[in-house]
Amino acid sequence: MPPRLVLLPLGAVFLCSLVFAEPTTVKPPKVPRMSNEYIDESQLVALKQPPALAAELAALGQGTVEERVARLKKKVVVDLIFVEGGTFMMGDFGPLVSPEGLHYSDDITSRPVHEVQLSSYSIAKYKTTNAEFSVYSVATGTKPASDDGFGTKHRYPEAPVGVPWQRAKDYCKWLGKITQLPFDLPTEAQWEYAARSRGQFFVWATDNGNIDYGRNIPAAGQIKMLTPSHSDEPYPVGLFPPNPLGLYDASHDGEEWVNDWFDAQYYKHSPKKDPQGPATGKMKVARGWPNGDSIMPNTMYRREHPLVFRSMHLGDFGIVSPSYLSQGVRCAVQQKKPVH
Repeated sequence: MPPRLVLLPLGAVFLCSLVFAEPTTVKPPKVPRMSNEYIDESQLVALKQPPALAAELAALGQGTVEERVARLKKKVVVDLIFVEGGTFMMGDFGPLVSPEGLHYSDDITSRPVHEVQLSSYSIAKYKTTNAEFSVYSVATGTKPASDDGFGTKHRYPEAPVGVPWQRAKDYCKWLGKITQLPFDLPTEAQWEYAARSRGQFFVWATDNGNIDYGRNIPAAGQIKMLTPSHSDEPYPVGLFPPNPLGLYDASHDGEEWVNDWFDAQYYKHSPKKDPQGPATGKMKVARGWPNGDSIMPNTMYRREHPLVFRSMHLGDFGIVSPSYLSQGVRCAVQQKKPVH
């Protein structure tokens, strides 16, 4: 398989190393900025997926089922980031910090901003990859994620897996069985708190709180350069720098399922302490941003999806089977003390 390449502006590798060394010192910019997403390709340099990460993912596809499960068990525990709990203002905080008092999102369900107090927990630094989910599928004898119209071509090992909500939930709970840790999907509040580096006023979950196209998220057309099929699909995890807390790809590379049912009015009556979302519902919440869309991947945006997508009829193209290519998984451990 040819190497995966990420293109970064000149000097970006040095800058990234500084961010990785002192992630907790980064504070939200007073006025977040977004660079031009159209970049001269002559000003870009290549970056591969970190060798250690690439080697770990490759190893998950080798050996007996027992050996693969043992490697996965070790990896998912090591990859956990402890998130110290605290109080933050959840939702579109634009009017609280924007000089003009404007909202940062056109998503009215992300309002009103409201106070939330969270207990400590741990969360995965990476989205779950196809390599990891494949171990689960083989070990449990369940359907592989690649068993849809997109097949393995678009679901290569290094990229985030895309699955229905229930399969995402089942995967995280299975990790709990093999690790003896309380793995589960994060709640919506936990996801936003982590994406905003413990609830700080970060509009975007990037390394510096700004969007620097081509350096901390893909520039226009760049995703096609990062994927084997040269299309707008998930690209390999861990290519761009993480947010200050240590989460990779929270601003892009697909959405992420959370535990909560969706309720457009939930923020108006959400409990302050460890909100779990509505008791029932018809849609589940996904956070993050879909593949192929790099316009406004902010930390507050909410999107609802059904538990089961329906087939679509596209006229002359016939009936198209549903795909969850853009709905991914980032598991959390619901435990107040650090795992390691």
